[in-house]
Amino acid sequence: MPSYETYYDCNSSEQFLQLINSCCKLDEQKNIKKIADERKLQESVIFTLQFNASVNQNPELKKEAISWINKIASALKILPESNYKYYLDKSKGNNQFITTPAINLRMLSFHTARAALQSQINLKNNHVIFELALSERDYTDQKMDEFSALVKAAYISMGLKKIKFYIQGDHYQVDPKKYSENSEKEMQRIKDLIKEAICNDVYNIDIDTSKFETDNPAKSDRENQYMNAKLTAELLFFIRKLENKMKLPCTISVGGEVGEVGGTNTKYPQVNAYLAMIKEMLEEHIKNYTTTSEEKLEIKKLEIEKVKGLSKISINVGSAHGGQLGPDGKPLPDVPLDFAAHHDVYMNGDDPLAQRKHVLSVQHGASTLPKHYFPLFPAMHVAEIHLATGFQNLTWNVLEKHNPLLYNKMRSAVFEKYSKQISEHKNEAIGFAKECKRVTKFFKRDLLLMDSQVLNQLEKELQQEFSEIMHSLYTLLLPKGNNAAKGDKAD
Repeated sequence: MPSYETYYDCNSSEQFLQLINSCCKLDEQKNIKKIADERKLQESVIFTLQFNASVNQNPELKKEAISWINKIASALKILPESNYKYYLDKSKGNNQFITTPAINLRMLSFHTARAALQSQINLKNNHVIFELALSERDYTDQKMDEFSALVKAAYISMGLKKIKFYIQGDHYQVDPKKYSENSEKEMQRIKDLIKEAICNDVYNIDIDTSKFETDNPAKSDRENQYMNAKLTAELLFFIRKLENKMKLPCTISVGGEVGEVGGTNTKYPQVNAYLAMIKEMLEEHIKNYTTTSEEKLEIKKLEIEKVKGLSKISINVGSAHGGQLGPDGKPLPDVPLDFAAHHDVYMNGDDPLAQRKHVLSVQHGASTLPKHYFPLFPAMHVAEIHLATGFQNLTWNVLEKHNPLLYNKMRSAVFEKYSKQISEHKNEAIGFAKECKRVTKFFKRDLLLMDSQVLNQLEKELQQEFSEIMHSLYTLLLPKGNNAAKGDKAD
């Protein structure tokens, strides 16, 4: 595997051009006509490009590296896609007993994606989502243009082409404090970030306004979910307008959330109340929308076709972001999850915006759960499972064993920079486990410049972890021998 010995900072546009010319034929406008040396591209050039796309300290040259990765991906027909059609099909009762993994790339995004893709190839399944949450943008120092390019670079390095890839913006979360201070400004902030994501080939957006729901037993589900539904509907309407205006090649897959992760477990009547109000509020948005005649026509099209609703709903069943941890800071071997809540949403959920049989649910905070839990997610018809912290923890473990100098440097930085946050947890071990993610942005270059043997070991261990999880999510519950009886098995 290439390492610091074979990739380097590009210090000029001419240096990038020389690098690209070593494996590609360009036209007069510097567009790629042909990949002339695929092996060199995969084994050397793309590694240098991803390095510069991630850590080149000149912002313009960093953008140039990102641009070249995008051009190469386009030439190889590595194409962005939405999960909308896949989940629509699944909601009609197809693709049962398969749960799609959505993998948050926090540390060494390019290398982690490579490990996931190799596991995917081995299992002969091509449906995986790579995602970045809004909160992760800061502490991983990755904006969507960089993140999207690094995912594409991973596909290129694996020799994959003529393939669809899925990037997701996770937890596009409205901040209650900022909303209370200036609601219009806060909503515009989220809308701007959504537009930025879409412009960088992110065709899957998860809206999270669950912090605005209430849990008052004296109120009805509609009353408790009102603000959650109101804000989700506003952002969903914005996305549907935007995809029409931009003439996107697909319908964006949009997710919602009922039951904030870490709070009270979600029940399907809450989901139904939330979905019913979203339909009502979308109808009001269309009815009251006034703008130019051209845009009005676009909204009329939305009205005629019926505005497409949410693809899935994240629910809380007892998990936690970062995992449920014991006193030693390590994930608990047994976590009580309400798996039946997923099954209830699938069987009893009702979305009046969609003519389909089932409402699809999503599981957050899963990567640190016990391995024997994973077959239960497809068994309970969970559509998507979000995986992040477990792979981050594995990376730290590999560093501790194989690069203790860097590990100790990063560990010290956690305590130096985030002692206040650590002190707010039950003990130091839990505090470190929860807060160590925050130093990632300070060590991007150090991590990429590790010896190739350490990077090889990391990819190997990540691949093993991905393979074990994906086997449970993809193949373990599928019928064997083509002898499955026809009919609805979701009972």
